[in-house]
Formats: sequence, C-alpha cells, structure tokens
Amino acid sequence: MRVSDPSNFYTGLVAELYEPLAGGIPDSNRFIKFVEKHGEPALEICCGTGLPFLDLLEAGLDVEGVDASKDMLEICETKANERGLHVTLHHAKMQDFKIPRRFRSVYVANGSITLLPSDDDLKQTLNAIIDCLDPAGVVLFDLDIPNPDDLRRNIGKFKETEYEGYRIRVGITQVDWSEKDSELIAKLRYERVSSKGEMESVDRDWFRKVWSVDRFCELLVCSGYYIAEVENLDSGIIQVCAGVGRAKH
Repeated sequence: MRVSDPSNFYTGLVAELYEPLAGGIPDSNRFIKFVEKHGEPALEICCGTGLPFLDLLEAGLDVEGVDASKDMLEICETKANERGLHVTLHHAKMQDFKIPRRFRSVYVANGSITLLPSDDDLKQTLNAIIDCLDPAGVVLFDLDIPNPDDLRRNIGKFKETEYEGYRIRVGITQVDWSEKDSELIAKLRYERVSSKGEMESVDRDWFRKVWSVDRFCELLVCSGYYIAEVENLDSGIIQVCAGVGRAKH
C-alpha cells in the first residue's frame, strides 16, 4: 500500500475544513482530568488545530503541543489568539520530535497514533516520548481500531455542514484493506461550495495502521513501558495508559 505522510495529508483545504467537519471533541474533560491526575507540564502529540489542546490551556493547565502539519499549527495558533491563549507549539513528526523539557503527562488523542505507518514508526515514537517523559510520568493513547466493512458501508455518504457562508462536506469514496499487513486506506473527498455554487475540492488517501489492543500493548512493553490501564470508551476509542520502568503496585 502507498502510505501518505500526515504532514502532507493535513494541508490546504483539508486543514481548513478539519475542525468544522470534526464537530468538536466532546470529551476534552477526559484529557483535563488525565493531566490534573498525573501532573504538569503536559504534552499533546498531534495537537492539530487545537482539539482538545486549547481547552486544556483554557482550563489553566501547562500544556505544549506538537504536530507534523504546519497548516494545522497555524490554524491552532490563530484560534489560540482568538481565545486569548498563549501557546507553545512544536513542528515535528511523532517519530522524531525532540523537546528539551520533561513532561509528567503525555497524550495522543483521537486515534492519531494509528496514523503511524508501521511497527517501527510506533517504536520510534515511543522512544521519542520516553526521551521527554518524567520518570514518574504517564502516557495516554487513544487507540482507534477501524472496521473496514463499516467504512465500506459508508462509501458515498458525506458528512455536511455550513461554515462561514460555505457548504462543506467530506465523504469516503473508496476503501482499500490489507489484512496481511493490517493496513487500511480510505480515500476521502473534501468539498467547499460557495453560495454561488463555486466548488473547491480535494481527494486524499487517509492511511491507518490497524493494531489490535494486544499487539499495541505488546509493542508498548517491548519499548520499555508498562500497561497501567486499558479502558473501552463509549465512543469506540480504547484508552491505553502506560508508564515507563517497573510497574507500580
């Protein structure tokens, strides 16, 4: 399968339409509680346009963000300014970011960890996290396990809304699934239509690496982590919390 780099996927029209089409993240409080429990400073990996990153800052928490897309980070900074928030943002890929600070809480929200293309990329990311994690720190991963059959049933169906005087929408046009490699590519089409009927559109391949919970936890342990908690959320996300070193009892 041909893998698209997230830094190339989340650009231009896709970056501009991402947040209004996402409809907001309903459980920002989950991440606020995570940081309040495990301590500051905190780091959000794949902070994108600021969901849920900016809500944590607004709650008074010391949080920094890292993302591979310059376009998404620019939108995040603009939204932060509109809300009167000061942000510390880092432009880097998950696999090789380096931040000269130790964080007590690190989290990867909204299934973004599955944008990594391989086991090796996940291991590199886990090593990068360890390099900036306080020895007593905890990491939260939102693991999303997409079902290819469910996605195929949604081919041709578009999510649509009104935004800044435009009609915007996104939909799946094709799904390719490699069971052997546990890799999935959903072809997405983004559209923005003006009141005069003028349309901008872009087609992108959305790559997902599909790890089972057991395989994901195995890779965590192999990289020097211990599993603190695994919880199935009502949203379908599987929340995995992990620390480094010896497991605490």
